[in-house]
Amino acid sequence: MSRAASATLLCLLLLAALGDVRTRTIPNRLILWGLTLSLGFSLAGALSIGQFLGGLAVGGGCLFPLYLRGVLGAGDVKLMGLAGSFLGVKASLVSVLLTTLSGGGLALFYLAFVHSATLPYAVAILLGVAGLLWLQYCAPQYLPVFFGPLGGA
Repeated sequence: MSRAASATLLCLLLLAALGDVRTRTIPNRLILWGLTLSLGFSLAGALSIGQFLGGLAVGGGCLFPLYLRGVLGAGDVKLMGLAGSFLGVKASLVSVLLTTLSGGGLALFYLAFVHSATLPYAVAILLGVAGLLWLQYCAPQYLPVFFGPLGGA
């Protein structure tokens, strides 16, 4: 993944997280713009179309059962799919894992300090994806140790 694509993804996730904190919604316009940009990066050679579609399916598909159970909103599922479309299949799986860990920590923080039963899960998605990108750019030697080669990322 190029640095431009990484920066674009982080900006989109930051906008979604800020909106989710304020209104507890993630605008569909943001998701559509993000998918358009992700497709543009894919067509420019950042990822293959197969990795784009596979990452979209894996990112959204991993969170979809939580949506069906009423744990997450549809915007959270779409946002994780958007992140997956930028990352590709393997990196999307790792980001889902890191997002889940971030979500657990965020939930504990919210219960202890905010005293709210609901939390803006876009923040957890931002933290999980940012953690993955930090590992890819700042500590790439540790990624194969824990997750194997990410290939299309």
